[in-house]
Amino acid sequence: MRVLLIDPLDTADAGAWAGERWDRIVDLGMGGKNTYARWRRQFQCPVTTLDSLRNDFDTFRRVRELLGLGCGRLVDEYGLDLWEIMSILLHAEMEALVVLQILAQTLGSSDQVYVSRPGLHASLLQHLLPARVNIFPLQRGAQKGGLAHYLRVFNKLSVPQIMDVLCDKYDGGYQLRGHFSRKRRHSARPVVLLPTAYINVSRTGIAYANTFPEENFLLLATRRSGWMENLPRNVSAAWLSSYASLRDRSAENAEMEGRWRPLLKELRRLPEFETLHRLGYLDVVPMWFRRGLDVRDSWRNVLDTEPVQAVLCADDSNPNSRIPMLLAQGRGLPNIACHHGALDGRYMFKRSYGDIVWAKGKMEQDYLVRRCGVPAEKVEIAAPALPANWHGSGKSRPPVLQPHLLFISEASDVGGGRPEEFYKDLLPPLADLASAHGRELIVKLHPAESERERAGTLARILSPQQKSVTRIVSGPLTEDLLANAWFGITILSTVAIECAIRGIPCFLCKWLEFWPYGYVEQFIRFGAGIGLNDPGEIAKIPEYLQHPPGATDVLENCWRPAAAGRLRELMTSSRRECSPEKCATTTMR
Repeated sequence: MRVLLIDPLDTADAGAWAGERWDRIVDLGMGGKNTYARWRRQFQCPVTTLDSLRNDFDTFRRVRELLGLGCGRLVDEYGLDLWEIMSILLHAEMEALVVLQILAQTLGSSDQVYVSRPGLHASLLQHLLPARVNIFPLQRGAQKGGLAHYLRVFNKLSVPQIMDVLCDKYDGGYQLRGHFSRKRRHSARPVVLLPTAYINVSRTGIAYANTFPEENFLLLATRRSGWMENLPRNVSAAWLSSYASLRDRSAENAEMEGRWRPLLKELRRLPEFETLHRLGYLDVVPMWFRRGLDVRDSWRNVLDTEPVQAVLCADDSNPNSRIPMLLAQGRGLPNIACHHGALDGRYMFKRSYGDIVWAKGKMEQDYLVRRCGVPAEKVEIAAPALPANWHGSGKSRPPVLQPHLLFISEASDVGGGRPEEFYKDLLPPLADLASAHGRELIVKLHPAESERERAGTLARILSPQQKSVTRIVSGPLTEDLLANAWFGITILSTVAIECAIRGIPCFLCKWLEFWPYGYVEQFIRFGAGIGLNDPGEIAKIPEYLQHPPGATDVLENCWRPAAAGRLRELMTSSRRECSPEKCATTTMR
């Protein structure tokens, strides 16, 4: 058999492989129903996705087991386990390898495998199936690292985003920025630390600051994308780079790398780590450790100079914002984890670092405990106060003539999806529905999407009549857009929660779910969305709206705010349980 594997950046019906005969096609990314129907017609062979080979959540459990093998061996003088903190950066490569091992088991000994371009999957397969994997060369202008490649990437990014990328790559430990950052005046009153690297993380922290106006907060940004202006009166902001330590760490770096070498030797006894090592994916680990120590010392300076009484982290998957939680824990300070989105599937393969994890409602609590295995006693429902403009009751709105169909788009290409193929499934039938009912289709873009790029996509896939009823909107999701929405439709956007709380029906496109974490299923289970199984159901939405499968406890399921004074209670309880002597000798695990 001749088996073709299609990279997410390619499509089966366009490329050097398009004119050849294939017995099986496996998509390494994610397309739409129309995509795969088109490929099957053209090649007259089965078409599947790599993700379809996953065995429920066993893949995540295997990744967690493998990455956990290095824990406890690279612990610094402050109790931080650098392998545990930094190895999450390997999860994408390890996860791809585990799934490709399953794929290899489905192939016959004489099958020949072809991959549409060089990359992670091609390299891993070449190691798994020696002499049986053929890789098509990159087409002209698509060379990895070439000028055309970088122009395409940077064309999608704003100037601040480009600056973040460059700083992450060349100054991840703040050794350069530390020389130029202005030192701020230290806080005069005790503060709750809000570490952040992204705007949504910052917004979540600010939402909690508004929930507990009697407390003072310090928003500390590790990169430009986390910075916010116009902060509440009880929030101040600073850059982590302004606390950078510029001392010589060469001795500690050498000592840590000396401990890494025997650990690497042990890990290489397992085929997964041996594969990653041979392909060079572990070469970067010592650099991660060096940056981790630089970041650690920056956060130590924060805790040494600022009157921090607790840490509230809305992204403990990011090593730069996870480190202050562990340092605070070592000092006997309470630390609380929460998530800036609706659900965080990374709890399936990462450890829970917070003393307590705040869930926004029953849906998230159930997901963390039942799906991800977080101990139930660590999870507490304590959402930020419901924003005033949400008008939340969870009950369906009175039937009035709202003028818009609201499609909430997403940066699906980040997860291996093909946005244009997704749009082909969704936008033509949505535009037809809007036209038939005298309404307008609003395509609300994700902040990471390029309006120019998406406009080009619409120009290619919509007819003149369909384009006449379709409008792209970028920027924040406004109250006006939601108030005038007949219904919302998305794949798995957190906006579905906002719609559910407002009583706006929101449809979830189950066949296009591009993250393998089971988010859509969980949304539907708790009444936060209505599932659609294929593009053909879009035309039936008006019928579904006549009899929505409403849950009676949508608001309770999605959003139950923290009790007043709960943060103060946790901080007071922590001080009672940890004497100064005990706190000074606490060892992090």
